[in-house]
Amino acid sequence: MLMMAQPIIDAVESAIMKIKWNFQIIFPSPSTEIRNQKFAHSYSKCENIVFVCGRYEWIDYRFEQYCEKKYPNNFSKISLGKFVTLWWELPTMTIVESIVRLIPWVIQEENSWQDESYQILQNMENLEYPQYTRPQEVEWFSVPEILLNWNHKEIEKWKDENSTNLSQ
Repeated sequence: MLMMAQPIIDAVESAIMKIKWNFQIIFPSPSTEIRNQKFAHSYSKCENIVFVCGRYEWIDYRFEQYCEKKYPNNFSKISLGKFVTLWWELPTMTIVESIVRLIPWVIQEENSWQDESYQILQNMENLEYPQYTRPQEVEWFSVPEILLNWNHKEIEKWKDENSTNLSQ
C-alpha cells in the first residue's frame, strides 16, 4: 500500500508557505547516498527543515519527482544505511538528533561534540578513544593506569594512540 503523492505534496507546500525561505526538505528513504556526520554539520546551519516520513510500502514516486523538479536545491533523499524500516519516524528522529546536537548551545560544552568520533577535521576517518568511569575495576577489567595519573600531556597522548583512524 502506497501513500498518495498529492496529499503529501499539499502538506509540504503548506509547510513551505509558512516558512517562505531558508528551508530544506528531507525525505528519509532508501538511497544510493548514505548520510553521515558531515551531512549533520551542514544541516545544523539550516533554519527550517521539513521532514517527510513514509509509511506502509512507501510514497508514490511522483512526490519525489515533484520535489526534485520544484525544489532541486532544497530537497534531499537521505538514507542512514542499507536497511529498510516499516515506519520512518525513528530514522527521522535519528537524523533530527544528529543535526540538533550540533546547533550552538544545545550541548553546553562545545568540546563534547567537537572531540568525538567522525570529526570533520579528520575527514570523518576517526573513532574516538575508549572512555571509562568509576570504579577503577569492573570484573577483571581496569581503567588504564595512565588515565589515573593526572598528567594531561600523557593522557592526551594515550587518547591519540587509542583512537582509531579508519583510513588505515
